Amino acid sequence: MNRRTAAELNRRMLENLKANRTDLASREIKIPAESFQSLEQLARERVSLFINTPQPVAFAGELTAPNSYLTLDILDTPVLLTRDEGGALHAFINACAHRGAPVASGSGHARALVCPFHGWSFTTAGRLRGRPADACFDAATPDTDLHPLPVCARFGIVVVGLGPAITQTQVDNSLLEIAEDLDALGLANFRVLDRREYRVAANWKLVNDLSLESYHFAALHRDSVAQMLSPSAVFDTFERHSRWAFPLKSIEGLTEMPEEEWPESLQGSCTYTLYPGVMLLINALGAQMIRAEPGAHPGESVVSYIGMHDPQSDPQAARQAYEFGGDVFAQEDLPMAEACQRGIGASHRDLPLGRNEPLLQFWHQLWDKASN
Repeated sequence: MNRRTAAELNRRMLENLKANRTDLASREIKIPAESFQSLEQLARERVSLFINTPQPVAFAGELTAPNSYLTLDILDTPVLLTRDEGGALHAFINACAHRGAPVASGSGHARALVCPFHGWSFTTAGRLRGRPADACFDAATPDTDLHPLPVCARFGIVVVGLGPAITQTQVDNSLLEIAEDLDALGLANFRVLDRREYRVAANWKLVNDLSLESYHFAALHRDSVAQMLSPSAVFDTFERHSRWAFPLKSIEGLTEMPEEEWPESLQGSCTYTLYPGVMLLINALGAQMIRAEPGAHPGESVVSYIGMHDPQSDPQAARQAYEFGGDVFAQEDLPMAEACQRGIGASHRDLPLGRNEPLLQFWHQLWDKASN
């Protein structure tokens, strides 16, 4: 984050903290309970917000070396990310051109990707490299290579297009509205710590809601996050993206010094939400990505939690911060999302979003507009 942005956010957070307030929306709104229960709504969301929208799926630092690869399941689509011998990034359907079996699993490094079914092999650029009994088949064509997907790595974030109508230009431009902020974060230089995956018995929007308001800090995170962070948040929107920052309690110390002597870094935590709803959690030691996508039913979601560390920070301290945040997320946030899903399913009551939950309002209105 550049010094100017950090100073502006520090100033606004400090003002909110001193006034015991948070940024507000203009009014309360209600979200229909149907939004978290409807099969028809889920089907529309899968198409409009996921299949037909470029997807931020990984950090570029998860695969950096030539001939490295990373496999992902994105909305039931097996995806293979690679760096070829020259280091160029590629994305493919992780399916052999012969019978559709996966040609890689997990992550790692390999000069050749070999299908375990019949032994067809492919380069990390996706081209057919060899096949047993080659003379029994017609000459190789592009149809015998891996099926490519549009992909880019801008600002240290890998974005992929799943739907056949998504163009490379759409993928390249998907983060432009928030480019200045993302570029200043330096995520392209960050290095991977770990990746966790969860299957959660809650709607994907309920999982995302956890990272879009600080109203719950004092109750749900009373003995964890609330010990360090204040809920006196500030927020900004960038067309389809958003930024949410909330201060460390220690920010009060800035009141004792002139602003020109303030630290250059953000005195708190910042969450960027990238359309259609991928969280980037930024702190002094590194970054985390939380990606929630729909499951097969409205009350199911698949969630990834990926940790990176700033190479200028202490890797051990960065890992501790990642694990602390991940444990809070897994042990406090996700069980609450599942409990909310059960409660909504039992009561069928619409949900009020208060003036103190402005980003929840922004994102639910955005999702609703895109899928209805």
